[in-house]
Amino acid sequence: MANSKKKGNKGERDLCKWWTLWTGLEFSRVPASGGLRWRSAHATSGDIICTERPHDRRFQFTIESKNYKDINFEHLILGNKKVKILEFWDQTLEDAKRSDKIPILFMRYNGMSKGMYFTIMSRALFDIIKAKQAITDSGFDFAFFEVLKYNFVIMNSNDLLPINYMDLHKTLKAHRRNGQKF
Repeated sequence: MANSKKKGNKGERDLCKWWTLWTGLEFSRVPASGGLRWRSAHATSGDIICTERPHDRRFQFTIESKNYKDINFEHLILGNKKVKILEFWDQTLEDAKRSDKIPILFMRYNGMSKGMYFTIMSRALFDIIKAKQAITDSGFDFAFFEVLKYNFVIMNSNDLLPINYMDLHKTLKAHRRNGQKF
């Protein structure tokens, strides 16, 4: 158990670095791996939070981090009763709803390239990113899933890096102001 806790903590620290690389902002792990609730729900949702002022209060994502020995994507298609990916996504959705943020899930399994994650996001978020970056024309790989009540996209986290984060932030803010749900 201690080794899996260390692995999760290291994975979260590495993910903080990935977010800093993409956004240029400072990020930290939420103490107790996302289990701590202090200040307001808005400030501590997910596993990773933006800690750079003043952006910390305006940061729009709930970031969940999962690091596992293996992640079985085929379970999404085979109709297995217990699908870890859907459990992870449910947790991300609950935190996002509680904090009024946009859910985004980063997953890794053993042996993946350093700094690379499978990223799960809502179809609505993906459509905005796709419109901004013309992802289909950029050679990005992604998969749409419509499983049970879910409709999400899985893509390589590194495909997000060329996207200008601050531009995306402004676009998402405008969409949310107009009532769009993610």
